[in-house]
Amino acid sequence: MAECDFPLYPTDGRLYCNATYDGVQCWNYTLAGTTAFGACPENHPASIIFDNPSGYSYRKCEISGIWWNNSNTGIHEFAKSNYQPCVSQAILEMHDIKADIHDLNVERIKLIMYIYISGYAVSILLLTIALAIFGLFKQLHCSRVSIHSNLFISYILSGSMWIVFYKEMSLSNFSVESRPTWCYVLHAFTQYTTLCNFAWMLSEGIFLHFCLVHVFSDKRKLLITCCVVGWVLPIFITGIYCIVRVIDGEEENHGCWLEIQWSFWILLIPIIISLLLNLIFLINILRIILSKIRSFNQRDSDQFRKTVRAILILVPLLGLQYILMPLNNDSFLYKIIVAIVTSYQGAVIAVLFCFLNSKVLNLIKRKIRTKQWCVGIQRLPQRSSIRSSSRKSSSSKKEEYDLTENRGSRAVFLPK
Repeated sequence: MAECDFPLYPTDGRLYCNATYDGVQCWNYTLAGTTAFGACPENHPASIIFDNPSGYSYRKCEISGIWWNNSNTGIHEFAKSNYQPCVSQAILEMHDIKADIHDLNVERIKLIMYIYISGYAVSILLLTIALAIFGLFKQLHCSRVSIHSNLFISYILSGSMWIVFYKEMSLSNFSVESRPTWCYVLHAFTQYTTLCNFAWMLSEGIFLHFCLVHVFSDKRKLLITCCVVGWVLPIFITGIYCIVRVIDGEEENHGCWLEIQWSFWILLIPIIISLLLNLIFLINILRIILSKIRSFNQRDSDQFRKTVRAILILVPLLGLQYILMPLNNDSFLYKIIVAIVTSYQGAVIAVLFCFLNSKVLNLIKRKIRTKQWCVGIQRLPQRSSIRSSSRKSSSSKKEEYDLTENRGSRAVFLPK
C-alpha cells in the first residue's frame, strides 16, 4: 500500500471493495456490484506484452464488497485484476493463447512470432528465386511446372499477407468505435490467400492423380480446372465468409473480425475437405507407384526406399502434414513445431521441386557452361590471328582450324 495514496473509505453508507495495490498498479475504492477500469501498465517488467494501444485493465467488485478472483486458486491481488485487453487480439487469437496474462511467458511468445516471420520470409525468398528460374528456362515451360508456379505464387501471397497481418494487427492504433476499413480488407485478403494456398495444394493432387490414372488426359483442360479451383473458388468462399461476418456483427471490444466465431467454419470446412481429398489421392498415387515398381521385379529394399521417397516428397506438396496439426495443445514444444512446419513449408517445396530437381540442375549447369564457352569465343580473334600468322608461314593449307582449350581436358574446335 506504500506505492499508492488512497483517500479515506467513503462515508456515504454504501458498500465498497477495499482499495488495494496488486503489484502492478493501484485500485481505488470501488462500489460493490461495479467494475473498476484502469490503464495498461507501462513501467512494469511484463509491460512488453501489453502491446494493444487501445487496451485497458479492469477489476470486478462483487455485490458482497469483495474483489472477484479470476483464478480458482490464486490468492495474490494480481490474480484479481484482468490485463488481457492490454494484449492485442492478433497475438491471442493467431497463437491460440488462452492462459491468463500472468501465466504468459514473454520470451516464448516472441520466439514463436520470430519463427513465423523468419519462416515466411525465407520461404518467400526461395520461392521467388524458384519462380525466376522457372521463367528463365523455356525448356521448363509445361503444364506441370505451371501448376508448381501457381502453388509457389500462392505461398508467396499467403506468407506476405500473414507477415503484414502479424505486424499491423499488433501495432495499429485504432479504437473499437473507429475501426478502419483497411483492417477488414486486410483480414479478408489474408484469409483468401490462405484458402488459395490450400486450394493449390489440392490442385497439385488433382493434376498428379489424373496424370497417373488417365495418362492421355488433356493437360490444357486440366490446367484450366486447377486454375479455377486455385484462384476462383476461394473468392466465393471468402465472399460468403465476409458476408456472414458483416451480418453476424462483432462483440463489444473486438475489432477486425479477430474473435473466433462459428463463421470460421466456412473457411475451415473447405480446407479440411481439400486435405482429405489429397489424402485419398496420395493413397491411390502410392498404389500406382508400387504397382509400377513391382512390375520391374525390384528388390524389397528398393521398393521400400522409393516408396518412402515418394511419401516424403508428396506429403509437403499436398499439405498432408496439417492433418496431424489440428490438436489444441498448449505445449510450448508443440507450438514451436507447428510454427516451423507452417512457415517453412514454402521453403521446403522450393528446395524439393526446384533446387534439387535434376532437370533444373542440368539446365543451370548447361547455362553456366554456355557462358564460359561464350567467354572463350570473345577471346578468340586475337589468339586466332597470332596462330594463323604462324601457321601460314610454315604451311600452305587451304582450310585451317583454330584450337581453343577449355578448362579441364576438353577442347572445342571452331572452323576459321
